[in-house]
Amino acid sequence: MDKSNENITPVRLHLELTDAYLSDYEKRMLNRYGETLTGGSISRDILIPSDMPLHNLHYAIQKLFGWQNAHLRKFQLPDPVFQKLTGGTVKGWSDLVGTLFQPPSEAESDLFWDEDYKSGSINTWLRKKYTGPFIYKGTLEQPEIAKQDMKEMLDYFTMIEVKESFTDYLERKKQNPDTEMRTIRKAPLVELTLAEMRSAFTLEGDVENLLERLEVDKTIAAKAEEIQDNKLFPVTDELNYQYDFGDDWTVKITKYEDCADLLHRNLIDQEELAEAEAMVLDKHKPVCIHKQGISVCDDVGGLSGFANFLGTIYESEDRLEKSEMRAWAKSLGWSAQKVSVKTLL
Repeated sequence: MDKSNENITPVRLHLELTDAYLSDYEKRMLNRYGETLTGGSISRDILIPSDMPLHNLHYAIQKLFGWQNAHLRKFQLPDPVFQKLTGGTVKGWSDLVGTLFQPPSEAESDLFWDEDYKSGSINTWLRKKYTGPFIYKGTLEQPEIAKQDMKEMLDYFTMIEVKESFTDYLERKKQNPDTEMRTIRKAPLVELTLAEMRSAFTLEGDVENLLERLEVDKTIAAKAEEIQDNKLFPVTDELNYQYDFGDDWTVKITKYEDCADLLHRNLIDQEELAEAEAMVLDKHKPVCIHKQGISVCDDVGGLSGFANFLGTIYESEDRLEKSEMRAWAKSLGWSAQKVSVKTLL
């Protein structure tokens, strides 16, 4: 093992691709043809190097679920955690910009500083992105620059007109068609709630977006690990990864202290686990140790759309439709061929 990797340890993550609104038919198709147990989700269990940032985990997630890195993405905290940390206020949010949250001006040109894919195998390109050493070179996520960006925004908006809610305005308009929207109060941006700020203007990105330079292991607490109120990190026991805001793919990320549950259920044995841990340390890259469900593909309409796609290619009586759907999915890199756990990453 490289001496530079001596302090790195394997960290076990569970990634679950879910959709709370799947129909019974869609669950049945995922169960029947998607190799899922319940039809409600597709999951991956992986080991990652303990120094892996969210930025590089993104590329691993792309490979694990079969996407082509073709759309926007974001990492966010569960809403209750976000509300507790910020109090739902601009002040609470701004205090954590540069430490936990992305700065307001972070644009695609900065966040996607290493998006240099041009041609060739997308899988080979992705593999380089999730293999260490991990060095984050985005400028705006550097703490001092992020905080300065936040300060400039607060200094610019010295006074904001807080309008009534649109719902209240519509109610009054029913009584008086000529009425105009009321100004409730005027205040500096830093004194507003986040809801008031959102109604006043639109930011480039969501205020909830986490810094991608954050290390996964330091950000997420393992299941059963106590999160201490007097410390910021670890900040949560669960993260949400969202990809393609049109299709709205959502992956829930949790961390485990070990792999005892997988061993107990005979989903992996000690020899396989030892081999995977060695791979993480020797190659400085994540390794998949268990999967449940096949790979999906881009632009199919989320998990429900993928379930309907499976229903079409396997159960439709229209041969032309089945053939065209398969050809389309193949053009996006999808294959019905089974992939072993060891070769998934």
